[in-house]
Amino acid sequence: MAIEYVENIEKTVGSFWHGMSITLSHLFRRPCTVQYPDTPEPLRDCLPPRYRGFLEVDIDICTGCLACEKACPITCIKIAVEKDPNNPKLRHMTQFDIDEAKCMFCGLCVEPCPTGAIQHTREFEASVVDLRNLTFRWVDPANPSPLYKVPKGAQAYLRKPLASLVRQKIKAWDAPGPSWLPPPQEGAAAPAAVKKAAGVDAASLDLAKRAVGADRHKLQVILQEAQAGTDCGECTYPTCRDYTEAIAAGKEARTNLCSPGGAEAAAATALILEAWKKGAVPAQPSPAPAAPVVAAAAPKA
Repeated sequence: MAIEYVENIEKTVGSFWHGMSITLSHLFRRPCTVQYPDTPEPLRDCLPPRYRGFLEVDIDICTGCLACEKACPITCIKIAVEKDPNNPKLRHMTQFDIDEAKCMFCGLCVEPCPTGAIQHTREFEASVVDLRNLTFRWVDPANPSPLYKVPKGAQAYLRKPLASLVRQKIKAWDAPGPSWLPPPQEGAAAPAAVKKAAGVDAASLDLAKRAVGADRHKLQVILQEAQAGTDCGECTYPTCRDYTEAIAAGKEARTNLCSPGGAEAAAATALILEAWKKGAVPAQPSPAPAAPVVAAAAPKA
């Protein structure tokens, strides 16, 4: 027993000395921490290749399939594809906007892209005074972009060097905001582009216009955009998608179950359904029922 006791003491002292010797050795070394941004090379070059930074779109190989827009869970990608007025058989892209300030960098939009046109870059440094400067416009509406036609049997697509395009979009921190976006909201005054009309905001009216003539699948997508998108379960459905699928299928008549969305979501949902059923956006939308209020239980004494 005495020998075992002494051996345990020796092991303790040995391990203690080994750890302290490593600690003491660092007292005579140069510090390894480099303060940002005083790095020997740009920090983006130090990040791993699969880092998810700002999204970049090579519009020259974009097919306009809308897969990225549909995959985005928070609708920060907006794409518009229209027919060529001179040749109805041809289509071109008139809008491809990405709100990088809203993006949560989940990568879900990158995965379904058939040509790799949309990719995450290692760019992330873009502090700006005007948040609108983080909405990157990849297509000029005045100069629509033709849709890329995938060659038969193609398995690889020639893409511009990654991050070479998005660096051109990043503006100086104090640059004025783009003229094609509404001015930012200041205090209680709402921008002119989102002023309420007929008791419903412009965003809800836009959703209602899209619902006119839509099939049930498209109706479900539009209804989901009107919800809060938190998947909280307060509506008794597991997700917002399940809730809106039930409404679109005619299995759920209650349009005011989204507690996080409140009265705005309820009004938008009712307006969308009314426009879809009538085939036109009503001039005076019917008032929507108020969203249910979840009362908190009183604490026990």
